[in-house]
Parts: sequence; structure tokens; C-alpha cells
Amino acid sequence: MRESGFDISFRFGDFSGSTHHYAPVCLNSLLYKTEMDMASISRQLGKTTEAQLWAERAQHRQQLINRYLWDQQSGMYFDYDVTTAKRSTYQYATTFYPLWAGVASPQQAKAVMTHLKNFEHEGGIAMSPYVTGVQWDLPYGWAPVHLLDVAGLRRYGFKADADRISREWINTVATNFRLDNTIREKYDVVSSSKETNITAGYKQNVVGFGWTNAVVLQFAHDLGMASEKSKAAAAQ
Repeated sequence: MRESGFDISFRFGDFSGSTHHYAPVCLNSLLYKTEMDMASISRQLGKTTEAQLWAERAQHRQQLINRYLWDQQSGMYFDYDVTTAKRSTYQYATTFYPLWAGVASPQQAKAVMTHLKNFEHEGGIAMSPYVTGVQWDLPYGWAPVHLLDVAGLRRYGFKADADRISREWINTVATNFRLDNTIREKYDVVSSSKETNITAGYKQNVVGFGWTNAVVLQFAHDLGMASEKSKAAAAQ
């Protein structure tokens, strides 16, 4: 459960105690993207045999994602429980990851987008529609997930939605920064607040915070609010 990065939610059973039983949407999207990147790198290096191998691996993974993780009836991607041979029904913000990775067809992306309202709030994208008392569920939003989800929306042409969510996240972070001059690990996107009320697991909202800083800068750049120079300075 810790290694999944989503510690803790109820996505993989109670307190995600059954994480190891699932083939997750996020991990398979990341692996597909990696395989496609490896194919591209191999082609650039003139390694045609290796490029073909990586491309075939990616294609096979895409087929498996469509077979096991895509739910045609609901129009969403869900994690797959290998012990029960059934897809989960736990709606989660990682349903947008296949858009970021380019796994989804245009029709699948359009279907997923009809569920954006289940996750989007005034302050950004919540991890799930479920209040469980833990930090990776409602009402909390996280910068890295915003980055991938928004990039997925942009990839499939949903620019207006991507711009709106980017502004929501920037406004949440900026509003709370003005209150106490801190950048936080996560935010309550329902109330657009840095305040958390976590009952189990990690209960702190850590001050920092590298990924929040980076995503705000990236979104500001995407919206034409930041220059390349400021991005480069932040990266250093």
C-alpha cells in the first residue's frame, strides 16, 4: 500500500490493505507510457529491433488495459482485482491517467470526461467522490495527480476544462499561501483550504512542498502566466 503511493485511501479495499491484489490503472498507464518512450528512444538510436519489441509490449498492454481496466458500461477505467477476477467500482482520479499516457481512444476519453464532475470542485480535482477520513480520498487534492490529469485533458483537446482546473489549483495554492506564506503537500479542494481533518494514516499537511511548487509553475506557464525563464529557475 505504501509503495503504491496512494497511502492511504480505500481504493484497494479497507485502508487499501488489499493493494497487492489489484492491477491498477495508474501503474499500467505509467508502464504503457514507459514502453512507448523506450520504443521512441530505441528508434532514435537506430535500434529497430528493440524499438519494435517495446512497441509490441506497449500495444499488448493497451489491449490488456482495454480488456481488464476499461468499463464500457460506465465509461471509466477501474482497477482490476485479480483475486476475484472483477473490476473495482471505486471511482478514482486515476481514471484520467490513460488519457495522459495516450492509451485511450478519442471515444474512451470523451466518455471519461463525462465523469469529471464527480471529481472537480471549486479548488481542483479530488482523488475520489468518497469521504473516508484518509488523505488520498475526498476532499483532498494532490499536485502530481492534477499535473497528469490536466495533461491528459489537454492531450485529447479538452482545453477549456484543463485551463479551468489549472486556475482552480493555482487559486487554491495562492489563496492559502497569502494566509501563512506556506506551500502544502495537499489541499482540501472542496473548501479550497490547507486545513485537513484526517482520522487515519498520515495526519499532517507537510509544509514544503516541491511537487506543489512545480505544478503551480507548470500550470502558470500553460496558461501564459509564467515565462520559460521562471520555469528554468524553478527547475534549478
